[in-house]
Amino acid sequence: APILFSSQIGAKPRPALILSSKRYNQASDDIVVLKITSKGKDYPFDVQLTEKDMAEGELKYESVIQADFPVVIEKQIIIQKIGRIKEQKLREVKQKLKELFNL
Repeated sequence: APILFSSQIGAKPRPALILSSKRYNQASDDIVVLKITSKGKDYPFDVQLTEKDMAEGELKYESVIQADFPVVIEKQIIIQKIGRIKEQKLREVKQKLKELFNL
């Protein structure tokens, strides 16, 4: 899906991890996602993502899930599903979110 840069100027298609619940996704025209990028900067809330972290699909490049960059996007701009991450990696993302939001 095309996701805005943090400056809110410009966007580019990139993979994203759907963060919002199935219930929310069914009730809304939007979804909440976390940006995935191959240009990680080793920030404290980055979660490393490699091919071995995929339960389904393929990851073209080693990447990071930016847990500190939640974005709300319209479902209609999703281009395609590329896969699903393993539960262990999802738990790691959830832990970063707990730390970020003091949950």
